[in-house]
Amino acid sequence: MAHRGGPAMNTVLSLIATCSSGLEELLADEINRFSSRQVEVERGAVTWQGNLQEAYRVCLWSRFASRLLVVLDRFAAKDSDALYEGVRAMQWSNHLGADSSLAVDCVLSNSTVTHSHFAALRVKDAVVDYFRDREGHRPTVDSRQPDIRLHLYLKEDMAQLSLDLSGASLHRRGYRLEGGQAPLKESLAAAIVSKAGVTAAMAGNDIVLDPMCGSATLLIEAAQIIGDVAPGLDRRYFGFLKWRGHQARIWQELVNEAMAREEAGLERPWPRLLGFDADSAAIKAALANIERAGLTGKIHVERRELARLRPPTQKAAGFHLLVTNPPYGERLSARDEVKYLYRCLGRLAGRHFVNWRLAVFAGNPDLLDALGQENVAHHRFFNGPIPCTLRLHEVQAPTVAQGPWRLSSAPPASPLANRLKKNSKPLLKWAAKEKISCLRIYDRDMPEYNVTIDLYGPWILVREYAAPASVSREKARARRREIINTLADLLDCKRNRIFFSSRERQPGGSARNGKQGKERLLEVEEGDCRFLVNLGPTTRHSGLSLEQRSLRLRIGEMAEGSRFLSLFCSTGAATLHAAMAGARSTTSIDPTATALAWTRKNLVLNGFDPQRHKLDKADCLSWLRKRQVERYDLIHLAPAALVKRGKKGAKGLAVQEQHGPLIAAAMALLEENGLLLFFCQSRTFHLDEELGRHFSILDISGPATPPDFSRSRKSLHAFEIRHRTAASGS
Repeated sequence: MAHRGGPAMNTVLSLIATCSSGLEELLADEINRFSSRQVEVERGAVTWQGNLQEAYRVCLWSRFASRLLVVLDRFAAKDSDALYEGVRAMQWSNHLGADSSLAVDCVLSNSTVTHSHFAALRVKDAVVDYFRDREGHRPTVDSRQPDIRLHLYLKEDMAQLSLDLSGASLHRRGYRLEGGQAPLKESLAAAIVSKAGVTAAMAGNDIVLDPMCGSATLLIEAAQIIGDVAPGLDRRYFGFLKWRGHQARIWQELVNEAMAREEAGLERPWPRLLGFDADSAAIKAALANIERAGLTGKIHVERRELARLRPPTQKAAGFHLLVTNPPYGERLSARDEVKYLYRCLGRLAGRHFVNWRLAVFAGNPDLLDALGQENVAHHRFFNGPIPCTLRLHEVQAPTVAQGPWRLSSAPPASPLANRLKKNSKPLLKWAAKEKISCLRIYDRDMPEYNVTIDLYGPWILVREYAAPASVSREKARARRREIINTLADLLDCKRNRIFFSSRERQPGGSARNGKQGKERLLEVEEGDCRFLVNLGPTTRHSGLSLEQRSLRLRIGEMAEGSRFLSLFCSTGAATLHAAMAGARSTTSIDPTATALAWTRKNLVLNGFDPQRHKLDKADCLSWLRKRQVERYDLIHLAPAALVKRGKKGAKGLAVQEQHGPLIAAAMALLEENGLLLFFCQSRTFHLDEELGRHFSILDISGPATPPDFSRSRKSLHAFEIRHRTAASGS
């Protein structure tokens, strides 16, 4: 069915709109608004019968189509020669001239012609030979922006040759010259916000907020829907503009109509469209895209980390939407910390956005499960080759897994139960008052029960130290059972919330951790921060040193606006408090990669971008001595956090011998009015007297020792250290 000239207004055309997988129904709904003749949905496409005006309207108004094809002819093509002859027989002078440029795309399906490039080449040859025979010269080939783009579909022995009216993919609206990392296609972004609930009927009380907006594609597509903006209006290139069948008058009428509708849409009351991102480069790109889209003043974007996510002031009830496409493993990198970003988003939504709609687009369903919100609907799309899911939630407040610990009213049934109850009663009362959920309630108080017992939120960690050789293994195991039973009865706790970490004595008198087991990373609170703790059976370090709690909370009170440095940062707990308090910058140094990886996870868990918080694996003293320019307002130095035993029992870091050089080198980077907080835990530690000759030192060991560590066998040592000039000035 070849077209023998430029189609008239009422000529019926066979039209095909292609789209990304998953967008077919949305595209079909669009086509039905433009035409109702024989609309059929296929995989990745919608076909229908329509006129040229309807085809133009799709090019101008479709938010979901990738390309629009008008079928020129269908014919048998059992081999490449038949393909060539069928194409050459067409009246090409109705579509282009000898001085035009062209390109040919090809898709094969079970065809005897097995190479798409070869098939496209045969089509090109047939067209240029048509003109060479008639006019003596031929069209040129331009694969980037041709006057005419042809599309060949070879299925078995049938050929379908179409003219691509779109020219380039319709998802390219023209406003986005640069994107953030791995940006969404505009057509997919339009599908996401449409399924999330964005409509042209949204009013001034409604809100659309993207907390990880990147280059603002979701927000711009939402704005174009709300403002009745034709997505193709700013495009400068279509495949029909130099087609000989093009009806310029019809096209211009549609453009004029679209411009009038946009002007009216921009004048009406608008909902608030807000976007945040931790990356300043992404915000810069977003602002440029918004300006090119003609939406300056309609969308507000700013640099803000996820940790600072809060809802805007709501003047009245309305439709409030939190919609985002967070990073995910396949899109950026396979980092296991990505799941903690989703946990953070779900937690912040439950805490601050109750009754909002939450729409999250991701490539991994497990990540969506980490949100912790009940799924009310989901839609499947493809982002390029990646299968993805858009999941919708009506945000609910989080349910409290377990409230404050309460002691059993029953009389203690054993000396151990009596001691635990005596210890716990004042500590739990103090912890409830201070809103502390992680604390120590027993510290090797009784020689026959050589353990420490710590509460980590709703969990209990019992650390057993190696029993003396005189205690048999059977007796040690019996004591473990007694400890677990006593805790379960005293605190009314299920036994699966009690974790036991043991160190077994080896031949020769040394001790090591018990048999290996998988680490158990659980989430706990301290102040405004969340932390991952390891309560596995072999843990020596949970990831949250409870003895430093007071110091960390003090850092949180002082760090706003400061340049913060944490030396021997361990799992980044002090860094988190500084970041949450609003530190201008944070730098965390540790000699082990494991500690820094844990710090990264904690940062992400709290909504901070690790790229904006400097993490260095280095020997701390060497790192300090290499610094020339950096200066810090607040320094946290806690070498005790990573003291460990090496071969023959020798300490990996001799704190007593090295603390003087460490403090002196750190003070060289401290601003004149800055403060260094030094902490260590040791029975025998004493501060180098030489330091007092150069710096102003205040021993704060007493105030820094929390009540739950007042009985600790290891003394806690904490000092405030300032430059003498600053101390005298204050």
